[in-house]
Amino acid sequence: MSVLVSVGIVILAMLIMAFLQLTSGVFSLLCHYASGKYPKKRASDLEIFFILGAETIAVCLFLCCYYFSYILFFGSSRPETGIIAWIAVGVSIVLAVICLTFYYRKGVGSRLFIPRKVARSLNKYAKSAKTRSDAFTLGALCGTYELPFTLPLYLITAVEIMEMNAEYYSSYLLTFLYILAPIVPLLIVRWTFLVHHSLAELARARVRDKNFVRFILAFSYMTIAILIICFRI
Repeated sequence: MSVLVSVGIVILAMLIMAFLQLTSGVFSLLCHYASGKYPKKRASDLEIFFILGAETIAVCLFLCCYYFSYILFFGSSRPETGIIAWIAVGVSIVLAVICLTFYYRKGVGSRLFIPRKVARSLNKYAKSAKTRSDAFTLGALCGTYELPFTLPLYLITAVEIMEMNAEYYSSYLLTFLYILAPIVPLLIVRWTFLVHHSLAELARARVRDKNFVRFILAFSYMTIAILIICFRI
């Protein structure tokens, strides 16, 4: 049962990572601007290096959280229990509420929680990206702006994977899938542009789906909190 709970928590964390909208939104802008200004090969290079930047920051954050958790809980037979578990519950519930109320700004459209100055800067960087390093840096930068929502997930997932390893179950495949989760929406966006859909179509879809996204994020965070309360405390 403990292993099934760990798998469930990691899968819910993967779902949240795949449904977060900031990185995929900026990537949509990059695809739109690059395809309009540059030849197909150069635009493709920028898109690929943006994805590499987003994946690199995801891998680095997960590894840092995993080794931090390992050092913090070294010698503990049940690292997922106790005061840390209550903190994880509290943070998950708070994030669930935030996703329902503040993840999207009020009004029409799909404007996210970030300050408007930051949004304009990201739009400017996406429009002016010319080199692979520009695109890579932009992809990594987007990952840092989502840290309030992703850092708790990295820590919770790291502890759950440690729990699985402690019980002699291989968690390599689950870890691999988890660190790939943040780039799944980017691959979908790239495929969407490849089949000749436009930024306007993507923007309409984001507006249409924002209540569903809000629900999925809040539901997943709340379910993680419930699983921790029921099986870890």
